[in-house]
Amino acid sequence: MKNILYIFLISCFSFTIISCAKKSGGSSGSSSSCNNSKASIVGNAVTEKCSRTDCPVSKIVIWDLDGCMMVVGDSVMGAVDAASHNNSIYIADDGGFYWIVGADNKIEKKQINYPSGHKPSEITGISVNSVGNVYVAGKVRKNNKNYTAYWKNGELVKTFKENGTYDSEIHVAADSKGNVFIPGYRVDEHHNDDGAIWINGNIKILQPESGIVEATDAVVGSETASGSNVWISGAHGSSTLSLAGYWQRKPNGNINQITKVTKVSTYNLAKNNVNSSRASSIFVSGSTVYMAGAVNVVNAGDVPVYWKNKVQHELPVEFDLKTCDYCKADTTDISLLDSNVLVVGDYYDEKDKVDSYYSHGEKKAVYWLDKKLHILCESCGSSYAVAVVVMD
Repeated sequence: MKNILYIFLISCFSFTIISCAKKSGGSSGSSSSCNNSKASIVGNAVTEKCSRTDCPVSKIVIWDLDGCMMVVGDSVMGAVDAASHNNSIYIADDGGFYWIVGADNKIEKKQINYPSGHKPSEITGISVNSVGNVYVAGKVRKNNKNYTAYWKNGELVKTFKENGTYDSEIHVAADSKGNVFIPGYRVDEHHNDDGAIWINGNIKILQPESGIVEATDAVVGSETASGSNVWISGAHGSSTLSLAGYWQRKPNGNINQITKVTKVSTYNLAKNNVNSSRASSIFVSGSTVYMAGAVNVVNAGDVPVYWKNKVQHELPVEFDLKTCDYCKADTTDISLLDSNVLVVGDYYDEKDKVDSYYSHGEKKAVYWLDKKLHILCESCGSSYAVAVVVMD
């Protein structure tokens, strides 16, 4: 059973900070300070317990690893992605904004501009390149059609659209020269799902004529005078088996064939029980590739995992995936903190009662550090994590 911990209200700097309950590895504890700021988890939260009829507006928030929560601001649509630069955190807001939480604790809300004839549709990602330019990806409506788009420092740079069905994912990456990389997929004329990366708005198919392929995230690794190494996560396979994997786009523009993860026994079930796997996010340190995602297993559903190169590591949960029909733990982002793998995500235990009106629980923001589970903000209503940033 989960222990409800004390809530500490403290005044730090010039914004609201709440020390939320956090459970670590099955034990409970609380924090009365907000000093663990090297890693920050960005998400959305209803900041107090409530019934379904009187819940306050969800807010964009930042947690540190002690569970201390800072309220950034109100948002109708919510945070979808985050990045960092020079000890500042940049947060993409699906309402058509991005927020900057500075190292000096100043919070700024920046409007994303839509020229005449363009209407807001969706914001999907944010990246800040090494020279400090802010790139936001999303979609706009133009002439009653959806177009993928990206902005630089709030100003629209380009819109583009492919024939047929296509979609971009909730991420974007940009290198120091301003090249913008947006992952996603396109359904081609043969009804194949083609994993794709849009580079400055121009589509590049990752594995042509190759079954079901999806690209989910992209990150810029090392840069050279001739270009950037860009790493792309996703999945590749067929209707019978699809496995998580990654591609490397080299500085000369060539893209390696996908490197698939190793299929192994998962959740103490046989290897042949694995239906599929999918990577949702990617992080690169030197030549080591880290991905977070899930393995879908017969009789257990989606099991949260991360991969170091091709090697799978399971992430623990507190419920039994074999018997809990609607329990789930989704990974949303991955990074490294002092050489330890840090994964954030969403967590839902249907056995947790909210109040007399509910027979199920609330979604909770969580993180796993070195494969140990930590639940954020037990004192909140629903909460969820969208990104993790680790300061240099």
